[in-house]
Amino acid sequence: MICGHVLIGPSKQRMPELRAIANGHTKWLNKRKIKAFYSDVIAEDLRSGVQILMQATGLGRMKPNILVVGFKKNWQSAHPATVEDYIGILHDAFDLNYGVCVVRMREGLNISEVMQAHISPVFDPAEDSKEASASSARPSVSGTLDPEALVREEQASTIFQSEQGKKTIDIYWLFDDGGLTLLIPYLLGRKKRWSKCRIRVFVGGQINRMDQERKAIISLLSKFRLGFHEVHVLPDINQKPRAEHTKRFEDMIAPFRLNDGFKDEATVTEMRRDCPWKISDEEMNKNRVKSLRQVRLNEILLDYSRDAALVLITLPIGRKGKCPSSLYMAWLETLSQDLRPPVILVRGNQENVLTFYCQ
Repeated sequence: MICGHVLIGPSKQRMPELRAIANGHTKWLNKRKIKAFYSDVIAEDLRSGVQILMQATGLGRMKPNILVVGFKKNWQSAHPATVEDYIGILHDAFDLNYGVCVVRMREGLNISEVMQAHISPVFDPAEDSKEASASSARPSVSGTLDPEALVREEQASTIFQSEQGKKTIDIYWLFDDGGLTLLIPYLLGRKKRWSKCRIRVFVGGQINRMDQERKAIISLLSKFRLGFHEVHVLPDINQKPRAEHTKRFEDMIAPFRLNDGFKDEATVTEMRRDCPWKISDEEMNKNRVKSLRQVRLNEILLDYSRDAALVLITLPIGRKGKCPSSLYMAWLETLSQDLRPPVILVRGNQENVLTFYCQ
């Protein structure tokens, strides 16, 4: 594992700070016995810094192949440029053949007071509300970090470090992405804190073939030797969502609509150029089926996984240039909305990570 850190700004100004921060974070990792390398970079903006990290870190077989990022929960109030950067980072990861995990936790990680006091969030909502221009609303990192205070700070307890008991880890395996969605919970279940959790696999299916499909999935999983035996087929996954939930989704994206249906072509072209993150009527219609699917999946998650210890679900993909960033963020928001357990949205790079057992 490599913990990446992007410092925003001119390299001449940030270089002295880079050395101090690197030393403090490395000591922090070592003190807590976290098996990870620390890698930092100075860049003009966050997306450029992440691109550098993904291309330059690691060596040979030790090169990372999964990007883990947090969910951008302030996307509705943040400056649109930061949302564009966030979605751009996900697209860059896929272009560079990385798998992607987006982690969303309802209460957030229990971050220590020192970290909160000295390091501003990667995307700062306060900055977004104050700054008007795209260039000035870029993510920033404070330069007042005290490395020694950071090392001395007691380790914060997170849900991933606490005993989970006899809860469930729920996997919603909706697409074949090489097996990453199955591999992560398998590895997590081997840890002592999670070993008592039952692992449940949910897949889509047809109501008249539920038994056959369930047996087929169990047979397939047995060949992967993962030990997953509890499989649930969801025959109602393709049903239309409830009207009130559809309206909630439409209200969410209403501020980001262009409403260009009755405007002339020249005006629409100019609006799209000035506001690429906004949703045109054409884009809304083309992505309507996918949008309703996210609403329906959220209903299913709330029905089956409200009390789970952890939920893993296949990350939906918005086609580059065809799905505006605001619509894609609305999908992620809707999919994981109102869920108490942590949600990890996972998408592999289509490379097989599981060994298929053949007799």
